[in-house]
Amino acid sequence: MDHFAVVGLPRTYELDVMDLERRYKEMSKKLHPDRFARADARARRASLSRSVALNEAWRTLRDPVRRGEYLLLLSGIEVGGEEGTKRLGPQEKSGKSGKSGKSERLPVPQELLMEVMELRETLAEARMSNDQPAIDALAADVADRRARALSTVSEGFAAQPAHLARVAAALVEVRYFDRFLQEVAAHGEAQAEAAGGTSRPEVSHGG
Repeated sequence: MDHFAVVGLPRTYELDVMDLERRYKEMSKKLHPDRFARADARARRASLSRSVALNEAWRTLRDPVRRGEYLLLLSGIEVGGEEGTKRLGPQEKSGKSGKSGKSERLPVPQELLMEVMELRETLAEARMSNDQPAIDALAADVADRRARALSTVSEGFAAQPAHLARVAAALVEVRYFDRFLQEVAAHGEAQAEAAGGTSRPEVSHGG
């Protein structure tokens, strides 16, 4: 079963996360090892397998980025980073091996690469001059771009039919923006350690 089937939900991007959490907790209780302590080995293995599937479904579906990437994967599109997005061939989608039905690599748009390069160069300059207000402004700008990209993901999945290519492109943007924000956060942590442990507020980018 796919992750949605595991928790008894339809394949859709817009989920009630509270309902998802409720389902996860209820199913976790039913699959708790104590309930199968006296069961035979086959039942214990089945319980463990279902528990693993449930935990993976929970980790994937509760996060809007991972949920979007998973929905695309179910449709034969594997979101990539620098290596580009991958449109899976028929055999890859079915999990079979072979030379026929090879996948197609869709490169990352040059515009996005140039945009991220410029952001990183500006960040490097701000770090060199220890210009924290400029760093904070960059982080806020990228966090806003990330939020807009996620809105595109939501709109793309809601369209009839879904605009999967647009969704994939937006999720690639999110990957780059997340990496940038992680770099900003790492710099903040390093600065805090250098200052003797004085912490700065974390950069929040949702998700």
